[in-house]
Amino acid sequence: MVYMPTGIEGLDKMLKGGVIEGRNILLSGPCGSGKSTLAMQFLYNGAIRYHEPSLYITLEETKKKFYEDMAKLGMNLHEAEKTGRFVFIGGPIANIRSYMDKMDARIENMVEEIREVVKEKKIKRVVIDSINLLTMLSDSDDNRRKALAMIANELSSLGCTSLLLSETEEGSMDLSRYGIEEFVVDGVIVLYLVRQRNKFVPGIVVRKMRGTDHDKEIRYYEITDKGIVVYPQETVFTGIK
Repeated sequence: MVYMPTGIEGLDKMLKGGVIEGRNILLSGPCGSGKSTLAMQFLYNGAIRYHEPSLYITLEETKKKFYEDMAKLGMNLHEAEKTGRFVFIGGPIANIRSYMDKMDARIENMVEEIREVVKEKKIKRVVIDSINLLTMLSDSDDNRRKALAMIANELSSLGCTSLLLSETEEGSMDLSRYGIEEFVVDGVIVLYLVRQRNKFVPGIVVRKMRGTDHDKEIRYYEITDKGIVVYPQETVFTGIK
């Protein structure tokens, strides 16, 4: 097995070196927990430090605003783009179901578009932010699971290592929005924000990682002006199951 480092030192220690190449990882957490920041560090480190072409897919963020936000964390996406090793696809869609119906588009069409970009740019790392918007196109848990499996299987068959982002409800200890996503992917990393008195304390845990050992404790992390920093020696939320 070949391990792909995230480039986030504390997280790579929790993962015993990184994630296995070609695997799909669910990255979940509530609004404001830093999912997009962590995912972007995974891509940016891949493109700049490890020279691995990386793809960011979003249906929520405008390119201009996203690039400005990441620049504040020390990630120059314009320069990364110029190297040819970073590709941004997306933009906000107010009513995604209406949009998809209007364009007569289906998950299969989106998978085909992703496939073409991955092959053309020789993409190795992929982030989809978020799969909540993709799965809401389906009208049942069974169809959501099939749609997610289709995306995950396609990315794996193309040799991509992927982070699939999912937003969970604030205050919950859920792994995903619908409770099915974690069964389709190869691994699950969860970001928690738990209220303790008058503040929210962040914690990160690797809940699942097929085929490899990993830290199983909830560790402290923080969002700094250089992105997310994980403290693999600091255990938090004692007593929470």
